[in-house]
Amino acid sequence: MTIVSTALLDSASSLPVLLRGVIAAQPHRPAQWLRSEEGYLPVTYEQFDARIRALACGLLRIGVKSGDRVAVLMENVPEWAVIDYAILSIGAVTVPMYCSYRPQDIAYVLQDSGAAVAITSGGNLLRHLLTAADEAGGVKKIYALDCGHTQDPRLHELAELQNPGDSASNEMAALDRRLATVRRESLATLVYTSGTTGNPKGVMLSHGNIMANLEVVPHVIQLKQGDMMLSFLPLAHALERTGGHFLPYSFGLSVAFAERPDTVAKNLAEARPTMLITVPRLLEVMQSRMLGQIAKQSPLARGLFGHFLALGKKSGTAPLSYFEQFRFNMLDRFVGRKVRERFGGHLRVLISGGAPLSPEVGSFFEALGLPVLEGYGMTEAAPLISVNPMQGRKIGSVGVPAHNAEVKLAGDGEILVRGPNVMVGYWKARKESAEILADGWLHTGDIGRFDADGYLYITDRKKDLIVNSGGENIAPQRIENLLIGDAMIDQVVVYGDQKPYLVALVVPNREACTAWAVEQGLPESDWAHLCSSKVLRKMLQTRIAAMLHPLNAFEQVRRIQLLDKHLSIDEGLLTPTMKVRRRQVFDHFGDLLESLYR
Repeated sequence: MTIVSTALLDSASSLPVLLRGVIAAQPHRPAQWLRSEEGYLPVTYEQFDARIRALACGLLRIGVKSGDRVAVLMENVPEWAVIDYAILSIGAVTVPMYCSYRPQDIAYVLQDSGAAVAITSGGNLLRHLLTAADEAGGVKKIYALDCGHTQDPRLHELAELQNPGDSASNEMAALDRRLATVRRESLATLVYTSGTTGNPKGVMLSHGNIMANLEVVPHVIQLKQGDMMLSFLPLAHALERTGGHFLPYSFGLSVAFAERPDTVAKNLAEARPTMLITVPRLLEVMQSRMLGQIAKQSPLARGLFGHFLALGKKSGTAPLSYFEQFRFNMLDRFVGRKVRERFGGHLRVLISGGAPLSPEVGSFFEALGLPVLEGYGMTEAAPLISVNPMQGRKIGSVGVPAHNAEVKLAGDGEILVRGPNVMVGYWKARKESAEILADGWLHTGDIGRFDADGYLYITDRKKDLIVNSGGENIAPQRIENLLIGDAMIDQVVVYGDQKPYLVALVVPNREACTAWAVEQGLPESDWAHLCSSKVLRKMLQTRIAAMLHPLNAFEQVRRIQLLDKHLSIDEGLLTPTMKVRRRQVFDHFGDLLESLYR
């Protein structure tokens, strides 16, 4: 068990007060791990606290008041946590922004939130922030970890804020007085939604909203002393902010930081975390890479891995016989352990959220001895709505509703939520707030069902329904999730509203399809040429038809168009959390999609 008790969480009046309780209970235990040439080095809770207090006093010194918004544009680095807690400690409001934001996106958030102070790291982010601040007009001060050679009257080194003032003791006393005014109902953060349609909206989350999520954790998993997380998902996203930021610091765990999202595999081996919050896409990529490497090994190695995987999957659904269990234990010793070493060797749980996880992918990792807790939520719920408990996981479901929230289904199957985790509302958007919080319930826009044991399953996104020309209602995400489980396919977008049949844009998996082309003896060519070839399109169309065969006739994808590059955030076709912006994709590829009906 952790040193920190749940009683501390129950009695704390705010997130920073909760953290102070943790610091008092275990000042010398590691809170963070800094990556260096010597490996990951610890920062104790006592050191973490000193940095937070110094920065909070600096913010007081420049006149940041309770309720003021402070924008943060920064990669996942240890300073992010220090900055966030410093802002919250003085009753101000953190406005996190995605590093993938374009200057115009940053300008919108700065202007809409009314942030007068912004903090960033440096380099391109600093340049984008300065450009956006010029457009937004309201930002008075910008602080950066590294100002470089940039000259701007608004720009200052962040270290200036952390230097003690002339009367440090008076500043600390002022900080304590300010912190005492922060309550659970106080606004903690404005989290701007991804904006699949229209401009992003600022979700107002209180300290209490986030703490309600934290209260669910002991009911889901037993945390252990020494548990460590590896942080790599954007801290601007509610899943990582609550699960990989507030959760560990509130329960006395520690956090290591990946260098970049594309170095996660390497950093897992270096940091050796026990817990990892991830998204389905990363698990899909990891599965694909592992299977690709296994395919290149000897027939004996492939056979042993296949047998181990089959036994692992069977053990998740039915008891193994004595001899099967013996073989599985032996294979786990020589095969499973080596696979888990790629994840550092200490990983005991994967927490997946942000998008639906394919049951095939979930079963794969479960069979390897890496349990997957899939959950469901949305920013407006801080974000947790339901999650699979460690004891009693059901692959394919998103678990059971949080014990301190009510979840029910509307007449049309829409998931409705009510409880202390539900947001205050949207910033400066009363009409939109009233619509989504109608009758006191958060209308999620997702369609779901409960099984006999009370586990929730997401079956569709209400607003994404396709109604074909025959009047049939079709859930595109259901079809897309089936198809992206195939090793040959990376991305799929289904299209067909008011059309006689469905078509789709398909981004093939480059490595798998290139290997297939070599096996088929196709002439060597570049990737774009292969994607434009009829032979690859025919092969994928055949695979798609086989996968969708169990579905209704009107759910079949009749024609496809291959794309030789991924849909991207930079082009505005994906949200920062990798969800498809359907309207933008349809606008961008409109002529191409319509040509599939000619």
